[in-house]
Amino acid sequence: MITTVIFDMNGVITDDEECHELATKRAFEQVGLDVTPEIYRRFCLGRTDLAAFKELIEIYSLYHVKLERIIADKTKIYLELIRHELKIYPEVVDLIDRLYKNYTLALTTSSTLSEAQTVIIKLRLQDKFRIVVTSEDVVYGKPHPEPYLLTAKKLGVDPKACLVIEDSENGVRSAKAAGMKCVAITNSEKRDKLMLADHIVDRFSEITDEFIRQIPN
Repeated sequence: MITTVIFDMNGVITDDEECHELATKRAFEQVGLDVTPEIYRRFCLGRTDLAAFKELIEIYSLYHVKLERIIADKTKIYLELIRHELKIYPEVVDLIDRLYKNYTLALTTSSTLSEAQTVIIKLRLQDKFRIVVTSEDVVYGKPHPEPYLLTAKKLGVDPKACLVIEDSENGVRSAKAAGMKCVAITNSEKRDKLMLADHIVDRFSEITDEFIRQIPN
């Protein structure tokens, strides 16, 4: 029986993947690397900045770049971008409000704590999520199961009682590796990239209480 619903943030609640991509591109331009859309999708989508940027530095031999510095630069650029405009997906706040009545809610994101806090405060969701787990809480980011296992541990719930709402292949892999049920929404990736999910939906309105109750244990 599902008692807990865990939301990813970027690409699920916030339509800000373009902001993350642009912030990453601008940060790396300062150190001599052009992060093309192909490079961003391959290395960064659904992953922590720590894991993605470390790999980029190694692969492109950017040994003069300090990892902590470029993460800080990217975060600063991202926060400036969303300060002017933060887009959210239609129906997601309504979904959060509906599920909050009957389920424990949590947020598990590959974003940094400052990024997550900014979004939560801006959207006035402080009271909705019992806990928030960010990239700064884990050693291994998605697709490793650690982010979702840590979320379940902090909540004191069995991973089998958790339903994750994800939008990326790495996020789906993380949720399934943690032993959780997963619904993927086609906000960021095509269906063929999300096939490991238990269900794939195109709209949040498809995720109803009845929909969740029918998910087998």
